[in-house]
Amino acid sequence: MTPHALGGLVAATPAIPEPHITAHVAGMTIYVDDIISTVVAGAIVIALGFLVRARVTSGVPGRLQLAFETVVEWVSGQVESSMGEGGRPIVPLAVTLFFFILIANWLEMLPTGHDPQYLPAPTGDINFVAAMAVFVIVLVHATWIRKQGLRHYLGHYTRPYTALLPINVLEELVKPVTLTLRLFGNIFAGGVLLVLIAALFPARFIVPIPVADVVWKAFDGLFVGPVQAFIFTLLTILYFQSAIAGEH
Repeated sequence: MTPHALGGLVAATPAIPEPHITAHVAGMTIYVDDIISTVVAGAIVIALGFLVRARVTSGVPGRLQLAFETVVEWVSGQVESSMGEGGRPIVPLAVTLFFFILIANWLEMLPTGHDPQYLPAPTGDINFVAAMAVFVIVLVHATWIRKQGLRHYLGHYTRPYTALLPINVLEELVKPVTLTLRLFGNIFAGGVLLVLIAALFPARFIVPIPVADVVWKAFDGLFVGPVQAFIFTLLTILYFQSAIAGEH
């Protein structure tokens, strides 16, 4: 395809509407819908926690209790296998992150009837994901200092050789970036895919775009969402391994 033809294709592509409900405060653009979705997701996680606590039984568990117990057992197994009994304090954090990310992804499946949606998946906003990643990494380093001591924490940057100090420092600086992109990239790709389908193929040759949008969101929520929550939680556990168990 010639540059002229490519330019024509780009020019013919319909403009993508603003995907967020925004507000401007002190020169900053705030995504109001993402903030609302984040608060709603957090409130749902807290409410489900209290609900499970109120209905917990030693007999036959209900579906909600069974779901929580399944996640807690999986997280506990991962923590104990990598950190031993000393990693038990990480279990509540990892479980909370899993359900918070999962519910945040599922919010987009709720049809609010508005465009843009009132409850989009906040995980599609790199600011939200980056904030979670920075929170986790900062907590990892704080735990490392508290558990291993400041001297041991600083010493790990020079292992196994002092010459590797710049590389070890760079590795720690890159961790929140990679943790962010692993989650954000997959969620963001879903929206990009729909835009490309709408722009490159005539509507009469494919499933109508509104139907495709619903189908993709269902697939994204039921399959991609849990996988991303699983990956973020697993990486969080692995990052805490050195902080609690020490490097070997």
